[in-house]
Parts: sequence; C-alpha cells; structure tokens
Amino acid sequence: MVARNFYQQNNNILYPTLDETGEKPGIVGMEFPALPYSIYLISELFGYDHWYGRLIGLIVVCIGLYYFFLLVCQFFDKKTAFYATIALTFSALFHLARKVLPDPISLSLVIIGLYYGTIYLRHGKWVHLLVFFITAALGTLIKIPFGAFLIVLAFPFFEKATINSRRILFAICSLCLVGVVYWWYFVWNFHLAETYGLWYNSGRSIKDGIREIGENFGDVLERFYFSAFHSYFFFALTLAGLGFVIYRRNKKMMWLLVAFAPFFIGYLFKSGFLFAHHGYYALVAVPVMALLVGIFLQELPRKWAAIVLLIGIGESVANQQHDFFIKDREFVKLQLAEIANQLSTPSDKVALVSNQNPNEFYFLNRKGWMIAPTDLNSAFLTDLSSKGCRLLFMRKGKYDQNLPLKIVFENQDYLVFEL
Repeated sequence: MVARNFYQQNNNILYPTLDETGEKPGIVGMEFPALPYSIYLISELFGYDHWYGRLIGLIVVCIGLYYFFLLVCQFFDKKTAFYATIALTFSALFHLARKVLPDPISLSLVIIGLYYGTIYLRHGKWVHLLVFFITAALGTLIKIPFGAFLIVLAFPFFEKATINSRRILFAICSLCLVGVVYWWYFVWNFHLAETYGLWYNSGRSIKDGIREIGENFGDVLERFYFSAFHSYFFFALTLAGLGFVIYRRNKKMMWLLVAFAPFFIGYLFKSGFLFAHHGYYALVAVPVMALLVGIFLQELPRKWAAIVLLIGIGESVANQQHDFFIKDREFVKLQLAEIANQLSTPSDKVALVSNQNPNEFYFLNRKGWMIAPTDLNSAFLTDLSSKGCRLLFMRKGKYDQNLPLKIVFENQDYLVFEL
C-alpha cells in the first residue's frame, strides 16, 4: 500500500500513506519506508507491479548472507562461517526473504554494516566508515530491533590494536546513527500520529509485555524451537552448539551471548503478544542461533557435518515448501480492483468486511475502512455512510450476513452493497 501510494499520490518519503484510513488522510508513523520507496522508484521506470518488493528483498538478503559469512570469518574460522551461513540461509529467512517484508532487509543491511564497521576499526579506511554508517543506519531505521547486533562492534572497538583516532571517529559516527534513528521513531513518527490521527505502534510497555509473554509462553517457546528454522533438528543443533560453547569455554561466543541478551530480552518484552503470534519476530534471534549451529558442526568430522547439515536443510525446506505455491483461495482477491473500478471511481471511499488483515483491502486499491463482522449493525452502517463510504465489500462464504442494503454486485466470491 505504502509503495503504491508513493507512486499514485505523494512521493515524499517522510509521509508514508496507508489505504485503510477511514475518513483520515492515511499518513502514518511506521518503520522507515525504504522498501516501499525502492518499489516506488522502480515503478517510476517500469510502471507499478506487486512483485518488485520480492525481488528487492531477495537480492538484498543474498548480499547479506555473503557478508554474514565474511563477518563471521572476522571472529571465527572459515569452517564455522560456512556452516553458520548455510544454517542462516535455510532458516526462516528462506521464505521470509521472498516476501515484501522489511525485516529480512533490515537484518541484511545491519550485517553489511557490521562487517564494514569491523573493517574500519581494524584498518581505518574512511570509505569503510561511510559504508558502515549508511548500511547500519538504514538497516536500523527500517527495523530498530536488528540494531541490537551493532553491539558486536564493541569487540573490535576495544581491541588493543584499535587506535584512538578510529575509536573517536567511530563513536561520533555511531552517535549520529543513533540520533537519526531516534528522530525518526521518537520525534517524527509521534508527530505524524498526533497530526494525522493514526495510531503509531511504539511497542508494549515493559510491564504489559512481560504479562503477555507469560500468558503466551508456549507460543513464545515455539518461536525458538520451530519458527526460527522451521526445523526441530536445527534447534537441537543450536542447543548442541550452546553446549559446546560452554564446554569449550568459547569466550568470544560467550561474550557475544552476554552482550546480546539484554537487548534481545528488552525487544521480547516490548513486543509481548506480537512476538508470540508472529513467526517472523523470531528472526532477530536467528543469526545468533545459526552461529551456534556453525560452532557445533565445525566440531564434527566434515563427512558427519555434511550429513547432519543436509538432514536439517531437508526438514527446513519441507516445512517451508508451502511458500513455493499460491493457494487457490487467494486468487479470488485479484478480481477486487476490477469490481471496484466497475462500481466506483478511484476517489470513492469503500469498506471491506475483514479479519483486519489488510491483504484483501490492498487489492481493492481504494481508501476506506476495514470493519469487523460484529460491527455490521444499522447504526454503524449509517455512520459509515455519513462519513462518505459508498460501497461495502463482503467475501461470500466467509462473512455471509443478511444486511438491509441494496446489492449492486454479486458473483460466486463477493457481495457488494451500496451504502
């Protein structure tokens, strides 16, 4: 929606706009819309289409995986880096990378930033500092939680070989990075919310987050033992790697876990219910878990490591194979824009009976309301009409209700009522 609205309406990146806005203009505070804006820029050249975001995500993630390998090589051996990179490739990232989703892109950009930040602190080339700032700032702007990985840079920062002039420049650069992220999320987004009236998701309070995590603890655990890799076997390898870290007293990894834990716990409690019920929220933990897998596998003879790795890959791909296909029931949504064009103009406001998933509303390509089936009463419908809503769309077989409204369109999939 945001990408299409950049293309069709206002292309100012500071004012991302949604469709399900009711009578409001739709400008919303959100994560920095780098992905939607990239889709918009490509659309300026080739015309708008839905799939550009998938290609952008896949390209950025593939580059990020390469830099993950290079980054791990900076702190561990190549064997560990290779196994860890394969584990990360066939984690939840395997299907998330092909979705129009900012999280995998954010992770990849932060990983690239980590690599160049490490290289700068060790070798001092200003171009590496510049690339660090651009990629790390952009990655953290897109999704704050992945900025937690920047703690890794404390290791080269405090190395004895790192000279003070590099530390000073790096610290200044990092403060600028934090300042930009703070301004976007805690100044500008709140300004948009107050000015344009759409709620800005700034996370739960810590108290509410802890309560929600406790109430949904089983689902939270599932995010680790299954959602992270879509493989119980890979999770077992993660635990085995943790065991080897403790047994071998792997100080680098132990310090990394200690440094990363407070940030991750804070993210967990700020996410609360959302972490428990959205599988992709576990992506923040996956690179660390993949590194533990790599540490375990490098302890094995190469032949056995390959066999174990292939078992994990096989289970992971099998559990994600559904993502290679589109379910037949999803294709019916593609007719929504054509139906809307037959019955209304692009400026007309409409409503859609929905479970609050904006996917279906997106295909209408109209502004308006998503409403719950429980709200379909005479008073609510009258209020909708008074606010300028012209049409009400309803999926047949899913939200069937008899309404005191004139039916202006009906086929085997949808009913459309006039308000």
